[in-house]
Amino acid sequence: MSDKKQHRKNRYKGSKKSGPSENRFRLMHRLGFCFKTICGIGIIALMSLSLIFIHDFVTQCDYFRADSITVSGAARLSEKEILTCAGIGKSDNILAINLPLARKQLLAHPWVAEAEISRELPKGISIQVKEHKALAVLSMGRKFLINYQGEIFKESDSSDPGDLPVVSGLDYSDLGPADERKSKPLSAVVEWLLMGGRIHRIFPEMAVKEIKVDREIGLTLLLSNEDRWICLGYTDYNQKADRLRKIVSYLRNSSQLNEIQSIDLVNPDRVILRPLG
Repeated sequence: MSDKKQHRKNRYKGSKKSGPSENRFRLMHRLGFCFKTICGIGIIALMSLSLIFIHDFVTQCDYFRADSITVSGAARLSEKEILTCAGIGKSDNILAINLPLARKQLLAHPWVAEAEISRELPKGISIQVKEHKALAVLSMGRKFLINYQGEIFKESDSSDPGDLPVVSGLDYSDLGPADERKSKPLSAVVEWLLMGGRIHRIFPEMAVKEIKVDREIGLTLLLSNEDRWICLGYTDYNQKADRLRKIVSYLRNSSQLNEIQSIDLVNPDRVILRPLG
């Protein structure tokens, strides 16, 4: 029996090379992908340019020019001052105005407490402001104005109202952040001043020129009529104002009011009158 050699297939032999048709298919596929990518980029660029053109057209179109600007809530500031502060002109395109920036610029003005700006299509702008109301002048080396919440909102200058009472005796430690509880002396000042000028109705001939704060005793009202004062202390200001009204009425009726230099109401149940001299 003759020996026969057996031939085995080489299973590790490389596969057949791709044919020309398969190479052409891959090339066309790559070219198609590149073409689609270029077209997509072109469409996006065209859309961006179109949006820029539309934006420029709309924000420069006379149709949206601000023919009507309404300003409300201002008492101290004029309309011209508010528009200048906000950077808004009567010929501006209302769609070109940066409303958040204009509002921020308004709030930077020391007399503006709150501000809202809105568009009224097609040709209007509405500006609503709320101004600070000055309650008194704090004298602490430098002078500052406080509002009805007892918060400093600006440094005092010659353009401010001249009939505000001056508060002395407070220091910077009494002026905490707006969201914190006020100190006892500052709270007492605000409470008395917010009573709506009752002391002026009681003493129409004697305006309060200064409120002096003593951290231990409380408030003392220095009157503008000669050298006279009223000691109030702390708390119970409604009761003390009523007691003061009765005392002043009695002294006026008996022609003795001009003979009194000071009235001590620290204890409203034990009022002390000090005569002149």
